[in-house]
Amino acid sequence: MKANRILLSILFMFIISGHIFMADSEMFHNDSVYDYRDRENGVSIKTVNGKFYAYIVLLFNENPHFVNLIQKGTISLKDIGVEGFQVKAYRSYLSTIQDTKLLEDGELILKIFFEPDQYNDSFLRQIENNLSKRNIILKFYREGYYKGARITFDYCIFGERVKIDIKHPLFELNDEMYYIKPFIYYDEFTTSNSTFYYDMIYISPDEVNNDSIIAKNVIGGKDVKSMFFVGSKITEEIKYCLHMAFKDNPSSVRNEIWKMFVIHELTHKILNNQFNNYDQITGEEISLSSTIYSNPYLGLSVLYSYLNYGKMNPHRMAAMNYISFVAEAAGNRDLINNTGNIKNIPADRLKKYSKNHFASAINKLKPNR
Repeated sequence: MKANRILLSILFMFIISGHIFMADSEMFHNDSVYDYRDRENGVSIKTVNGKFYAYIVLLFNENPHFVNLIQKGTISLKDIGVEGFQVKAYRSYLSTIQDTKLLEDGELILKIFFEPDQYNDSFLRQIENNLSKRNIILKFYREGYYKGARITFDYCIFGERVKIDIKHPLFELNDEMYYIKPFIYYDEFTTSNSTFYYDMIYISPDEVNNDSIIAKNVIGGKDVKSMFFVGSKITEEIKYCLHMAFKDNPSSVRNEIWKMFVIHELTHKILNNQFNNYDQITGEEISLSSTIYSNPYLGLSVLYSYLNYGKMNPHRMAAMNYISFVAEAAGNRDLINNTGNIKNIPADRLKKYSKNHFASAINKLKPNR
């Protein structure tokens, strides 16, 4: 376990910035209400709470990356792996704290580290809630229930956790779910939308912003030839579906696209949690029926994007599976070869087919017991 923590520490030292391909300069337009807070309000790892976060990560994970972001060279490579180096650095940090409440919180974290047996799970949940007020979003993980079992983290993120108030249209979900808004760069969140954690999803604000701009440009009759919607060049089918999705309420573009992303990621999350299913084709297929049921034409715009992917990947295969089901349900096998005709199916029938497709796909899965 210690060797793994040391390896993780070194790995974080070499994290590099991710690059998201942006096909048009308008995609840099910063009008998204979901943009990272540090872009809007200047939240930084160098704030009081950011520094506290960095030293918590150092203490538990022996990971100096975030501390060194605050002041380069605070923890050198030669320090890493020296027994107790992170405890020494954490105690030195505590000695600099002047705020009484922060010092109290910092000392409690050190006690949890050294005396895991003294704190039950209920108390740890309280600490997690208190730390979230400082934008330190973590979940403690007890490595066992024997005496002296270490307490580590399931995750520890500097950012904001926001409760999701959008209901999944087809799944029954009793657990509270959140999306995470990181304040600083994390490789795991910037390379893709994420469903790593049991109760949290991540949605890229850049992707929401990009697809919202494209939908608005399509509605406004602007040129979108160089742009990519859900990873696809804009086809006539995608344009038609975007027009249809927002013809009665063009002001709803951003909210509906945000909702589409939430439903998509919630679908994957529920499949992970309730069915222990991580198959990408299955996940994308059930996500498609969920989003099409929620908003038929916006969901179809995603379907057509998947079909336009150049390679035969899980997204494209999921779209083809959905089409095969609809073709069978509609008694029209021609839809398989002429997929453009699916957009002509009335919205209420699309919703019915999607609900039946969802039920059929779920019935093939075995729920967790």
